[in-house]
Amino acid sequence: MDNQAEDPIDQLEVFDLIRHLNDPEYPLTLEQLNVVNLERCYVTDNKKVEVNFTPTIPHCSMAQMIGLMIKVKLSKFLPAKYKIKVIVTDGTHVN
Repeated sequence: MDNQAEDPIDQLEVFDLIRHLNDPEYPLTLEQLNVVNLERCYVTDNKKVEVNFTPTIPHCSMAQMIGLMIKVKLSKFLPAKYKIKVIVTDGTHVN
């Protein structure tokens, strides 16, 4: 066993970090509102993480806040060498 070996981050680990974040407007989690799901979390071999999220409504005024919450959570818990990209799923928000 090599204690210095790095355990690679996978899609499920990324999703587990963000699934329990609370929505800023509703008393539910981002997973419960289907704002985030496992299928829209991606991890590449070259240390890139991408999360696509879907706001609850197309005019959601909290979309920026939700994106920032996701980015901060991932930045706090993933190794610094990972590049993190959080974007709104295409066609799900007016902006």
